[in-house]
Amino acid sequence: MPIVAADTGSSDYQQVPQGTHNAICYKIVDAGTAMNEFQGELKKQHSVWLFWELPDLRMDDDRPMSISHKYTLSLYKTAALRNILQNWRNKPFTDKELEGFDITKILGVTCKVSVGLTSGGRDKVTGVFCADGGPKRVETENKAVIFDLDEYCKEWTGESTAESKAMCDILDELPAFIKWQIVGCDEVGKEPVPACFEVQAAKAKGGDKVVVNEPQEADPFEEDDIPF
Repeated sequence: MPIVAADTGSSDYQQVPQGTHNAICYKIVDAGTAMNEFQGELKKQHSVWLFWELPDLRMDDDRPMSISHKYTLSLYKTAALRNILQNWRNKPFTDKELEGFDITKILGVTCKVSVGLTSGGRDKVTGVFCADGGPKRVETENKAVIFDLDEYCKEWTGESTAESKAMCDILDELPAFIKWQIVGCDEVGKEPVPACFEVQAAKAKGGDKVVVNEPQEADPFEEDDIPF
């Protein structure tokens, strides 16, 4: 199903060096809708995580390094996602595309990713740009994955399918902090995190008594070759 926009904590973590690197998107995660603080106010935001592998940078075991970043799922004129997607493909969206653009089209597509540091000294994505020669769809070394939240929610509504069960497997492999953003966390010793609104609603539809407390809201290239 399309996803339309109108510190993993792991022991094998290796920090991506600062700079601009060749990259390929290999994972897209629909993390659902939650209340997030924005400019001092709580706002309802639908977020998506993008993951890139960096083929020119290798880990100690020769796997490509990777990095991820969370974006609000929006193509509003000031939205970060709109900015990076337009930079990625090196052309603006048409009015028709702005009515609804399936971001799963970027899976397996090349680009360049700029990496800087957080205030705590961790690597972070600071920009996404067009690949040399233009974006191309290529094979990824990591398995190319899309976490479809709508499909996953069928596990809670009594509409379980092979696809929804596959989403459970993908969910289990996500970094814990992203998994918690989707399904919540009530583990002893950890700060409670509510599930995203979509999962809460699915649980309620499936019979769980879930209360949804929702506050009020380069080289030249031919454009015909652009894969998204």
